[in-house]
Amino acid sequence: MTRGNFLKISLKRIALVILSIIGYVLCVPLWLGRRKNKIVILRYHSVSDFRRHEVNVKRGAFRRQMKFLSRNYKPIGLGEALALLKHRKNIPEKSIVVTFDDGYKDNYRNAYPILKELKIPVTIFLTAGYIGTDKILSHDSADCPEYNFLLSWDEARIMQQGGVEFGSHTLHHANLGKGDSDLNSEVGDSKEIIEKQLGVKVRSISFPFGLCRDFDATVKRLAQEAGYECGCSAMNGVNGYASDIFELRRIGVEASDTMFTFRAKLNGVLDLLVMKDAPLCNRILNALNRLVGV
Repeated sequence: MTRGNFLKISLKRIALVILSIIGYVLCVPLWLGRRKNKIVILRYHSVSDFRRHEVNVKRGAFRRQMKFLSRNYKPIGLGEALALLKHRKNIPEKSIVVTFDDGYKDNYRNAYPILKELKIPVTIFLTAGYIGTDKILSHDSADCPEYNFLLSWDEARIMQQGGVEFGSHTLHHANLGKGDSDLNSEVGDSKEIIEKQLGVKVRSISFPFGLCRDFDATVKRLAQEAGYECGCSAMNGVNGYASDIFELRRIGVEASDTMFTFRAKLNGVLDLLVMKDAPLCNRILNALNRLVGV
């Protein structure tokens, strides 16, 4: 792991622990409101003991997290969650959805066996133009390629047969808010490729990078016109009946999380992290990233 990455993960871990302690002392879940009729969607990327990226979770940590979910929460599929929200049906207490972005090969090798064993539904959003190739995503270029390869189509088919649902993460992991991508291709062609390869309807899309500046109303409209039923962001928070189903919020789980902070994210103690998605906070965080060299 590079010095910059190690420093960033360590600083984030310390910050999350401190914020969790403050949240418990202030009883944040009480004054922000309990999560009745709310659905929590978790956002993972990779599960590996070797990948260096800050969003990676090690296998042992992932198993502990999934065991905690299976014993204390009600894991449901993204499709079921969407139906509950759209039809305003009673949402079972502690309903939670597990999702993965990008489609790393370690999702098949490391995450899928644990999810299958514990009977936890999952949706994996595939970067369609990279699946089945030896290309790696640009943000992984500084790491060992071996630990950053994406799934093959055969691996995706095996997981699909085991109950895994797949969505789109665009064609080339494009930032749809920058204006330099063919939006119709990134949104529509990715869906068609996945459907052709897996033989099922693709109902969901996850917008790469996923903050408010990374997609807009035009992107959401194109997604709806392409036949998607929902869209997932990377903005922190939970989802209720009033949520925009093409801007579903998710809670990221990363290398910096301990079981203490993982529980705090689930029970609402760290709900104030929603502030980090604000433009000003985001600029400050980007400046800190540059300061530590990542």
